[in-house]
Amino acid sequence: MLKDEGLIYTNENCIGCNKCVGVCLAMGACISQVYKGKTHIGVDPLRCTACGACFSVCAHDARSYIDDTEQFFRALADGEQVSVLISPTVFAQYPDIYGNILGTLRQMGVRHILPVAFGADICTWAQLQYLRRHRRTGMISSRCPVIVSYIEHFHPELIPSLMPIQSPMMCMAVYARKHLHIEDKFAYIGPCIGKSFEKWRNQERKCVAYNITIRSLMKYLRARGLSEQTAQEELSYGLGLYYPAPDGLAANLNWFLGDEELVRSVSGKRTAYEWLERNAEKIAAGGMPFTLIDVLNCRDGCLEGTATEEGCNRHDEAYYTLMRRRRGCEYLHHEGPWSRKLPPWERCELFEARHAGLELSDYLRTYQDRSAQCQDWEPSPEEADAIYESMHKYDEASRHIDCSSCGYSTCADMMRAIYNGFNDCHNCIHYEQAEADRLEKLSLSDALTGVCNHNAYLQETSYGAATLELGTVFVMADVNGLKRANDTLGHAAGDRLLRTAAQYLAALFGKERVYRVGGDEFVVLVTDMAVSQVAARLRDIQQQLEEMDVSIAVGTVACDAAHRTYKELKAEADAAMYKDKMKCYARHGWEPRA
Repeated sequence: MLKDEGLIYTNENCIGCNKCVGVCLAMGACISQVYKGKTHIGVDPLRCTACGACFSVCAHDARSYIDDTEQFFRALADGEQVSVLISPTVFAQYPDIYGNILGTLRQMGVRHILPVAFGADICTWAQLQYLRRHRRTGMISSRCPVIVSYIEHFHPELIPSLMPIQSPMMCMAVYARKHLHIEDKFAYIGPCIGKSFEKWRNQERKCVAYNITIRSLMKYLRARGLSEQTAQEELSYGLGLYYPAPDGLAANLNWFLGDEELVRSVSGKRTAYEWLERNAEKIAAGGMPFTLIDVLNCRDGCLEGTATEEGCNRHDEAYYTLMRRRRGCEYLHHEGPWSRKLPPWERCELFEARHAGLELSDYLRTYQDRSAQCQDWEPSPEEADAIYESMHKYDEASRHIDCSSCGYSTCADMMRAIYNGFNDCHNCIHYEQAEADRLEKLSLSDALTGVCNHNAYLQETSYGAATLELGTVFVMADVNGLKRANDTLGHAAGDRLLRTAAQYLAALFGKERVYRVGGDEFVVLVTDMAVSQVAARLRDIQQQLEEMDVSIAVGTVACDAAHRTYKELKAEADAAMYKDKMKCYARHGWEPRA
């Protein structure tokens, strides 16, 4: 199993298709690597914000995550004192068996079952208190750990705009420690992989020891069977149960502040981050008019959490369950903070009275600028050019193909990813195509002379078995005295003879028609000249080369009958060339080569 030692990691199912790169909102969180000889897309744990977008697009189940489910049940089996903080999302998704889930946990040794909905009520109270004491608009809620992590990593300028209030999970844990005097280890059961960030970053408070995701919990319980015994949560709560909905925080604040207080809700793995990018400067400058901005990673809020079971809210069943449960908390004939007949300001007074024993300082939190570990480097123009050229992108058109096959939106983004070590040119489809073309040309080209090689000749002629068109002129050419030049003057001199001969043949007939088929032998295939014209040109070449101390023998044959093969014409041209060679040897007084 391949792990990247983060919350989310790549397993051995990865085929390197780049879909995860395309949806990842954190540049450099997805990294192209080679594992067991194959490309796979790894995860940088220092950059990954656990948004979970990669899970939704991966068709190969190549991404996995870690939570504390096994450790939690092992602790129960060992007799450790553990209490559970349970998200209202669990009830929303499993209303029919919710009591059995709690009963099973009780039977397994869980001491207290505390509703995070109660902590959400405290979270609402704390935000109301903070807004009253620090009247400032445009702050971002802190209930989504993935959004908080994204801001800490990639938009630290927005940290002062984060509401410094603990999440409902942490509010419940703090309350249970201080007011219920529970000293057990706490295990949070919820829908979010990213809740482990909160667990890790609040270790000094010793609040939450285990993050148990709904998906892992249900897999574990189904494997062992649910108890017929049922149990209930131990505290009553109000509209905090509605927090998992995408408009959950807005509904709570408007309940106590009235509809004139505008709460902006933004949710969705693409929408939320694009909205933050678009408005970051204005938010940081305090220019947003909203009472509060609730930004959530998941489109349907925590009901669509990154670690929920697939299909649990496919047709809004969980949303409907939560809305119906919320309606049950809004009493028509009631004098408390959940009374629908009271105006918002009276509800708010009663709500504050209900929490009069709490201290705001217990529920405040701080944030950390983590952007140093996510710094990207921008290449100089010269460095960018070098990377583009390594990708076989030599002109502006090729540098703006922007096909997104690599996972990035633009070729420029891919170039920067390569510069920062997040990817390499092999993930660029243009590079692969250009490289394939280059290798094909290399396989068909003679490295010394630049004309076509023997392999190209064999492909063109179907290994000599193909028939020629009438009128095709087949030329055999052989460099005279090559062995003598190699032996007396060295191979560099012999190579010069070959290159010079090939250069003249290519200049007259075209490089694509000239083939080096042996050490000193060339074939020329001519389809648009008469044999007499070809012979005349060859005589000119021989004369020009003689003046340069280069001599070639040639043999020329025209295809004058149908169904004649290359092999047949080659034999005739070779015989004619040999006669010409013997004349040359006699003229120079050379001994024929043995």
